[in-house]
Amino acid sequence: MRFSLRELRGLGILVVGGQIERVSENHFLVRSQSTDGVVHNVVWTDGRWMCDCADYLRRKKPCKHIFAVNFLLDLPRILLANSSAFERRCPYCGSRNVGPKGFRYNKSGPIRLFRCKACGRVFSDNVTPERGGAKAALAVIATDLYYKGLSLRDIKNHFMQVYNVKRPVSTIHRWIIRITNLLKRVLGEEKLTVGERWLADETIVKVNGEDKYLWNVIDYETRIYIASLLTNGRGAEEALAALKEAIKNAGKAPKTLVTDGLKSYEKALEMLSAPIMHINNAGIAKQTNNNRIERLHGTIKSWVGNKRGLGEKAADIITGYRHYYNNIRPSILANDASINGKKSWISLLAKKA
Repeated sequence: MRFSLRELRGLGILVVGGQIERVSENHFLVRSQSTDGVVHNVVWTDGRWMCDCADYLRRKKPCKHIFAVNFLLDLPRILLANSSAFERRCPYCGSRNVGPKGFRYNKSGPIRLFRCKACGRVFSDNVTPERGGAKAALAVIATDLYYKGLSLRDIKNHFMQVYNVKRPVSTIHRWIIRITNLLKRVLGEEKLTVGERWLADETIVKVNGEDKYLWNVIDYETRIYIASLLTNGRGAEEALAALKEAIKNAGKAPKTLVTDGLKSYEKALEMLSAPIMHINNAGIAKQTNNNRIERLHGTIKSWVGNKRGLGEKAADIITGYRHYYNNIRPSILANDASINGKKSWISLLAKKA
């Protein structure tokens, strides 16, 4: 796909900087590039962008000033424009054989269109198909900020201050769930490379205003976050479910499991009937300590605290956080070589392309 000359000139106006001023949501001022002191009005009227420049008045088609405004509105997607991060399937026939088909320009900026080479149908971005041209790039940015600890309202304010984009909290939450589900599809079937000694512990988190138990299992050496499970209680059945989840995710059982003094782990291991050495009654100040998983709990509690608890999708969000923790979040250890192995959102989601 090639840009037209007017599109390129519009992009050039944006690149220069300081040429566009936003008067309101529907009104922009764009400086003339040929006549000093002249400013053109770009206004959203009757479902389309209009300009008072001679080119638009003569052709009644988008001019370079309109394209400049559209590119400004589309800045988040432009920042990620060279990625093939998202799965592109035809929503009509399911074919992956699709290619770009230009843009549709509307109030919120250009929406990239795709043509299916199998059935010939044209469709728009199918990752974040929100009305008004919501961008997949914004969804990735929102998800990254969310897992870094920002609340939904903080993300909403960030979009307003940085991109001048207005999106309600409910829309941002839908974006996060959508990208989280994509991340789970990419990483959910991967077996983790872990050692033979695991740490397990449980902590309390708020879900819809109620206390829930979050069971966590990590690898002692690599600190890979192996499993997370939300339950109402912390008996043997719940402990068993957490251990089974960890074994499923790792593709094997550990040789040694280190826990605190909760009797539920001992009973769960008896029901599991696996040759696992159990070191219980571990603690921060004891010979066998569980500092590493306590540090994880501190990180999770701080993260949840910024959100004033978790909502209805708590289990999915925590699973998403586990994938984020293992694959994206920078290591807190300066000498941890694994920090170089951390991936970007783009490289991970590109696996679904």
